Amino acid sequence: MSDAWSRYWAREASGACLPGAPPAVQLALEQLWTVAAQAAPVAAAWLDVAAGGGAVAKVVRGVRNDVAVTGIDAAQVSPAAAALGVRGGIDAAGLPFGDASFAVVSSQFGLEYCPQAAWAEAARVLAPGGALLLVCHHAASRAVAHNRARLAAMRALVAAGLFALAEGLAAGRGEDAGLVRQVMAARAAHPGHSVVAELPQALGQWARAGRPDAVAAIRAEAEAEMTRLAAMQGAALDADGIGERQDWLRGRASRVECLTEADGTPICWVLRI
Repeated sequence: MSDAWSRYWAREASGACLPGAPPAVQLALEQLWTVAAQAAPVAAAWLDVAAGGGAVAKVVRGVRNDVAVTGIDAAQVSPAAAALGVRGGIDAAGLPFGDASFAVVSSQFGLEYCPQAAWAEAARVLAPGGALLLVCHHAASRAVAHNRARLAAMRALVAAGLFALAEGLAAGRGEDAGLVRQVMAARAAHPGHSVVAELPQALGQWARAGRPDAVAAIRAEAEAEMTRLAAMQGAALDADGIGERQDWLRGRASRVECLTEADGTPICWVLRI
């Protein structure tokens, strides 16, 4: 799983709180972290768990240059994230920090992917009276719905034989008319998703050029993306799910709110101590 995320963070360079989200959603998330940064104690030690590309650290550093932000992620992170203080290859379920080491502990679209032990670890390293702020995927958010549909479209293309078709062409075996019909049917069944055009186009280009290596590389990237999309669906929380996660915080009292778009559609859960 960490390999799939390492692939993602190696090339995700937007620095956005939720890459690909509408500007209003990005702004809402940035404002949340801006307010949190403003409220942090002077010279606070801040830990961001499952920090990925360092989006939280980027916002905090832009607001408070006295706050020392350390980020950790199980995946390997990009040089840009490392420059923001994010360290890769660290398991959130076994943090290499002492008890009560941080005045602030945060996670944005990260800790919900982790097991119960990681939530207990986040509580363990939080200093008494410290602030914990977790932003978690809401099961009813547009981002989760969009990626659920994208995953379904990609799986349909795979099941229809898209990669088998491309691999046959790249190997010089010619175009399988039956597979072509199946792929076209899968594309028609998932209109409105760019992946049903982009993936066949990219594969077709290299397959017709006789490049099985390029086809294999695209397949590896697609499989990694499907792994990430499936993980997001499993991590997204409904009301019962976020309530259960509260119980994982070693008995620490916490409260939950739902951050929403202007029309009331959920963006995420916000859990605080």
